[in-house]
Amino acid sequence: MEEVGFKCERCGAPLEVSPETIIAICPYCGFPNHISGSMETEKVYIVPTLDKNAVAKAFWDRVERDFDLRRMKEKLDIVDIEGHYAPYWVGTVHVEGIVEYTVREEECHTDSKGNTHCHTVERHYRDRVNENLDLIGSARRQVKSLGVEDLIRHYSKTKPRGKKLLELDEDEWGRIKLEILNTEMDEAQAKSIMHEDAIDVIRDRYSSKADRIDRFDVRADEPQNAHLVLLPMWTVYYKFENSIFHVVFAGWDGKDVMATEPMAAWRRAQYLAGTLLGILVGGAGVAYTAGSGWVLPAFSILIGTGISAYFGRLVLEGQRIERSGTFFGMRG
Repeated sequence: MEEVGFKCERCGAPLEVSPETIIAICPYCGFPNHISGSMETEKVYIVPTLDKNAVAKAFWDRVERDFDLRRMKEKLDIVDIEGHYAPYWVGTVHVEGIVEYTVREEECHTDSKGNTHCHTVERHYRDRVNENLDLIGSARRQVKSLGVEDLIRHYSKTKPRGKKLLELDEDEWGRIKLEILNTEMDEAQAKSIMHEDAIDVIRDRYSSKADRIDRFDVRADEPQNAHLVLLPMWTVYYKFENSIFHVVFAGWDGKDVMATEPMAAWRRAQYLAGTLLGILVGGAGVAYTAGSGWVLPAFSILIGTGISAYFGRLVLEGQRIERSGTFFGMRG
């Protein structure tokens, strides 16, 4: 339910505000209006965007680069191109501490007769952590997931320069004129999540490489340089036969970060062949097990089932998903 009565501080235009809104951007003059929460409008930055024509060109360039799409080009039609700015909190957190962990490793040696013997040993490590983490995450509570994390990852790699939103004059805003989604998480909330997330980044890092964490004593400092960045995101919707697909582009450089694509007939045949191969491998394992009573062919059954399930799912999807390549989904 929308509240009424809020007007832009700069031009007096009405603002659309929900109970969760922290910053509302005026759709007419682009001024960031502080509605509630802990937030300084001077800390709002905007990354310049390409226009709709440039995004359309980026789409057709992508079609030309893609082997499958290039062969379907004459049957592709752009249905719509939508762009908007979404708010993201960006900041740096210093983490420091000690992590002790255990890794199981295989150790081998060769005896006097030339035979190699291997066994598993546990090795213990102790690392000192002392680094700065760059974190970014959505400033909205309800996030449209499709392409958002891909956009965040691309931002972390390219780090485009932003400009203070307050420094934009009305002419500059008129050239941008994209919808800006309201901010629903203030600076205090963002810093709290950053602080917790920084610890999780380090914990996840060691969990992925250790068999056991024996001691985890890592502390995170107060987040620094926290500011709100408005990132442009464009989505091109296109039609192939009777289905709609889309490509998500980063507005600052026109990079396609995520896409769904129609499946060519030859590729569908390729996936069907993979499914059939999995069935044959699994069937051979079943037959061999029934005839011999051995347990070993069960591995063949497992592999065959996995192959057929993977390719069968691709056939049923009828489309490909392409990606380039949480606070906060991306971790610095």
